[in-house]
Amino acid sequence: MNTHIGHPQGGYASRHGIKALRIVGLAIAGVGFAVLFAFLFGFIVKILWNWLIPALFGLGEITFWQAFGIVLLAKLLFGGVGHSHKDHERHFESHLQDRFKRFIRSEEAGERDAQVPGNGKKWQHFRQYWQEEGRAAFESYLQRLETREEKK
Repeated sequence: MNTHIGHPQGGYASRHGIKALRIVGLAIAGVGFAVLFAFLFGFIVKILWNWLIPALFGLGEITFWQAFGIVLLAKLLFGGVGHSHKDHERHFESHLQDRFKRFIRSEEAGERDAQVPGNGKKWQHFRQYWQEEGRAAFESYLQRLETREEKK
């Protein structure tokens, strides 16, 4: 017997609520671990700084918050914030290139039932387009690129 109030069968609403609670719990745990890691990293920087820098360079010791600030400053100066949009674009482009190369290889090998890149109704005519117009247009484009490079 299921004990969900108002849902004797444990229906959609109760499953959806449990899933939402799990997501919230994971988000809170993730934030907690990030804060813990930041404090731990600041503490390690403080210990290393106070052990090495005064002896090597004659500078004073620092507090935890100064070490934490150094970590943040180093991240901003040398690591940026998050990943760049260009990284995402490169990943997307390489994904498309891989799919296109697999499609071309399957065409050249004569596999008629090979998966067409993408999904949906718009792609159902891609194979026919590629055979009739696409390959010739692509080869023409490559020739134009070669002549541009030769002129340079």
